[in-house]
Amino acid sequence: MHRDQPHGGVELPTLESGVTLLEIDADLGAEPLCALVLDQLLTSGDHAFWVDAGGHVQTSTLATLAPHPQFLERITVARGFTAYQHASLLDRLPRIVSNAALERTDPALVVVPAMDLLYREDDIAREHAQELLVQRLATLAGLARERDLPIVLTRTRDDELSAPLEAAAGETLTCQSTPFGPRFTSDDTESDAETLVYRTGDGWLQTTLAFWREILQHRARAVDAPVDTAGETPSASSTSTTSPVTPERW
Repeated sequence: MHRDQPHGGVELPTLESGVTLLEIDADLGAEPLCALVLDQLLTSGDHAFWVDAGGHVQTSTLATLAPHPQFLERITVARGFTAYQHASLLDRLPRIVSNAALERTDPALVVVPAMDLLYREDDIAREHAQELLVQRLATLAGLARERDLPIVLTRTRDDELSAPLEAAAGETLTCQSTPFGPRFTSDDTESDAETLVYRTGDGWLQTTLAFWREILQHRARAVDAPVDTAGETPSASSTSTTSPVTPERW
């Protein structure tokens, strides 16, 4: 693995309040989403709420990317394994966020990766699946407005079932793989989210996880946040998760 040293221009897009749809090139995997979540924790709020769909994103990725293990304690993960479990978790989410705020835990964001995944299963009729999905999108949009909170969604494919996600999003961020590294762009003409996070040079990066971890360590130092300098990879068990998998008080 050959790479350039980090520099002051390395940044990730700032997540605004409201619903954001994140589209990621398949060959980049889950790392851009995880990097955005951790970056938001570094710059805004104390806690992230993650509603996962069938283990689509592994907490081990978050553990590997985190600049310091303490950031994993600030991410609460709940997992559903059916559309009904997933919908139930999203129904409870406003109360969970509200309770966290009452306990003076400042919510930083909500992330719902692969939101459409479980609604495609054979155990639910397509018409009912879309109804469930649209209702939970309305719940998330209401939560974003009420709490002035960023909510990040991803989808497994672009089709009729997932079209409401794009319609509900105030902004669509795209993370594309380029010859020079991952590049973020936005469909919002007023946004400054276009970011080429790896510049032309003699260096090249094969290990995406190491690349995003370097960016997050750079950001952590910029905001005087703790950085794990021991070079050890934190355990995935450090991330709060319990199985559907619902953390305490959900």
